[in-house]
Amino acid sequence: MGPKHGRIIVWLVVWTLLGQGIALAGDAETIGPKGVWKLPEAAWTDCLQKAQDATDCLARIMRQTGATPEALAVNKMLDGEGYMETFQEMGRVDVAVMVFPLRANTNAVTYLVNGSPTLVSSEIEPADLPLAADPTYAALQKAHPELMFWPTGEGPSAVDTPPGGGQGFVFTYPLLNGCHACAVLGQALLSLDFGPDGTYHGPRLLRVEAAR
Repeated sequence: MGPKHGRIIVWLVVWTLLGQGIALAGDAETIGPKGVWKLPEAAWTDCLQKAQDATDCLARIMRQTGATPEALAVNKMLDGEGYMETFQEMGRVDVAVMVFPLRANTNAVTYLVNGSPTLVSSEIEPADLPLAADPTYAALQKAHPELMFWPTGEGPSAVDTPPGGGQGFVFTYPLLNGCHACAVLGQALLSLDFGPDGTYHGPRLLRVEAAR
């Protein structure tokens, strides 16, 4: 084989790899409006009453009611435990509400999707936050030793631009007096930050507010 044929083969390999890269880049954003699904309440109640293992009910109902391939893909991403109720396009990273019917406390959780990683839950562990360094939080904790940060927030109420650029999704998390049903003593505002390329950088504490 001559040099000319060798160069042709090299270029064919390069173009093939480039094409695969473009396809993979296009497939990276796998969650969209076609993945939205609504749970039929009657079918759900019937399955819970009859099934020995309720954990299989959701996936089974989705298949039986003709859920789209996109909706089934989201269910698989959520380990078969949830489905996407709403989707909102926001730019590089989007917002989706996922519902987990079998959860005890909070069934609906907001996710930030299509970044890196593809799924980022808005549920936050307090250990990941510098709460103790905030003077308002410290004062609340001194007055109420049982103060607890509830990990499921409301929002996003706003989208701002983090210091390094990108998207910052602002959520509000209640500060409770010891239990989920206890009095709300205040709230913590966090921004869940993504870089310009969609990489998740984690939560950023904006401020803590005492209840009025």
